[in-house]
Amino acid sequence: MCSLVDTLFDDKRIITVVLMMWLVLVLAVFKEVGMLDSKFMTLGPSEGTQFMGMVLNTWYKWGLVAGFTFVNTSVNDFMSDAISPWILNTITDHKTKYIPYTKLTCLTITQFWGMYCNIMGVFSIFLAMSQIDFVLIRMVADLTVNAYTTSKFMRNKTHCPEEYFKMRGETEMTRILPDAESASEKG
Repeated sequence: MCSLVDTLFDDKRIITVVLMMWLVLVLAVFKEVGMLDSKFMTLGPSEGTQFMGMVLNTWYKWGLVAGFTFVNTSVNDFMSDAISPWILNTITDHKTKYIPYTKLTCLTITQFWGMYCNIMGVFSIFLAMSQIDFVLIRMVADLTVNAYTTSKFMRNKTHCPEEYFKMRGETEMTRILPDAESASEKG
């Protein structure tokens, strides 16, 4: 059992398939109990569509919130992909001995980022609870920005599983049979 969980955790292809199967199952259960037929699942303006207590009953109001949703999600995702890895890999990583800016500048960037995330998190909660169309708009913005930033992260990388696992100190055998390395040492 532990070997199966290890394989799931380590192979991102398999875990992504499991994740999508889980998503389909959740959506099927929600459909079965009627959750996908609620007023949350409506599209466009209506008297039941609200954002932070404001009724979005005209296309003008709905369009402003939809535009805000797309632009805000794009900005949030782009900034998150630019700043969060930098904080983790440059500021908080104990192996990194040099920083590109003064300590005060680094502290300011991390504090402003934390403040921004908390304030924008409030808007995100209300958007997520308003109506499905805003969730779908967020998803389109997220996928668009994610395609760009992921491509940017991978731009100087080469597909070579052998080197990848060698760099991690793993062999094909230890990936397939996690106990193979300890068994070969005993034999």
